Amino acid sequence: MAERVALVTGASSGFGLGVARGLQERGWRVHALLRDTVSAPPALAGMHLTQCDLSDEEQVARAAAGIERLDCLVNNAGYGLAGPLAGYSAAQMRRQLEVNLIAPALLVQALLPALERAQGMIINVSSVLGEIGMPMNSFYCASKFALEGFSEALFHELKPRGIRVALVKPGGYRTRFGRNLVMGEKTLREGSADAQKLATFLTMRSRMLAATGRDPAPVVATILRIAHMRNPPLHNRVGAEVRVARVLRRLLPERLLLAIVGKMNRRRMPEEGNA
Repeated sequence: MAERVALVTGASSGFGLGVARGLQERGWRVHALLRDTVSAPPALAGMHLTQCDLSDEEQVARAAAGIERLDCLVNNAGYGLAGPLAGYSAAQMRRQLEVNLIAPALLVQALLPALERAQGMIINVSSVLGEIGMPMNSFYCASKFALEGFSEALFHELKPRGIRVALVKPGGYRTRFGRNLVMGEKTLREGSADAQKLATFLTMRSRMLAATGRDPAPVVATILRIAHMRNPPLHNRVGAEVRVARVLRRLLPERLLLAIVGKMNRRRMPEEGNA
């Protein structure tokens, strides 16, 4: 049997690092994509490391070049643009979509021959915020909702070619995601509703970062299990909050669902006057 080959994006930490290590331990040859190979963690030793800015189309193309056969592509890399919409610049909105949606699409496009040759698998890492929209995350939600539609369409499009597609949707786990959130770069008017919301959001974020957080091992284990499956399900939810979000969306009238989500958000991040 030929050595199995994987390409994992965002492999420097979190889910990506765990998946890259897990595949290597299982005998796979791993191509790991990172923003900075100079500071690559020692745990990636023995892998083929490629420095790649996923918002740069030429770098994405170079990262895919030369891979003749690919058993699994794990599109894990991504980041969150957070805060009120009023604070986002046009460049920030474009970059959010470029990294979280366009880059996975470009990698799939470039690697289609290699994936077809191996009858391989595409695993796209989404989020609970690809399941349900939350304020202060509008463009991150947009990118993940789009990734899910993209993945479902590809599931049908590539099935006749023997290429499988799966989505993994984690809830909140202990990774660098929260620390790497990018806030809007536009200046908000002091004392405005948006400025107050941002201040409250940053306070909530500080509390969350101070907490221990959940071990990301269940998400890593799910991705590794899917990578070895012949016919994985399209949607793979990891974390109680993701499963609850799915059940609520399926069973509740829209008006009631929106009211519940709004109430949950007010509890997590109360308005400045009610804090």
